[in-house]
Formats: sequence, structure tokens, C-alpha cells
Amino acid sequence: MKPDIRHVYAVLRHWATAGKARPQTYTELSHDYYALTGDWYEPHGNWDAPLGELNNLLAPIGAPALSALVVLQVTKEPGDGFWGCAPNVPHRPKKEIDRLTEWSLIVTAIGKYKWPTTLP
Repeated sequence: MKPDIRHVYAVLRHWATAGKARPQTYTELSHDYYALTGDWYEPHGNWDAPLGELNNLLAPIGAPALSALVVLQVTKEPGDGFWGCAPNVPHRPKKEIDRLTEWSLIVTAIGKYKWPTTLP
């Protein structure tokens, strides 16, 4: 069993629209998903596939990669699986400054986007 993509969207949409879009950890995603559904998924190993699927569903409507809000606890930025996972996510820039700049632009776009109530 894997996380329901509609509920993943609901959690990340809330993160994106509750004031300013603010990145949060995989652990926070697990907790917020559990609070919404009552289903627990460990922070490690359960989220990459649904987050990539979500970005692939959002790309055709011109939405930014919503999963950019999910970050690793240690680095406070998306993991390697984020980069290049969908048409709306570039491949991982080699230089740290380029990577952080690109990620920052995506997070800013997430905060400005008019997110539909339900997954398109």
C-alpha cells in the first residue's frame, strides 16, 4: 500500500497556501499525512514515488513542482530524487549555488501559484 496521491496533494497544497510556502521535512509530511488520513507512512522510503507522480500530474497544467516543499532533515533541501523527476523539475544543477537558486525559484513559484482545491 502506498500513500494516496490525492491526500499527498492536500497536505502539500496546505503547506503552499497556509501563509507563505515553507519547505518541511519528510517526517513532517508523514505526520501531516497521518493527521489527515489516519494512515502512517515512515518518512524514509515511502514518499519519492508519490511525490514524483504528483509532479508529473501537475506539469501538464503548468503548475510548479509542489514536492519542492519536501526536504531532507539534514540538508534542508530536496533529495537527489527530486531533480529531474518530472517535466516541471530540472535536472540537478552541479554547482550548489545554481541548485539552491533553482530550488528557491520553484518554491517562490509554489507560493504564488493558485492551487486548485482538489488535484487536477
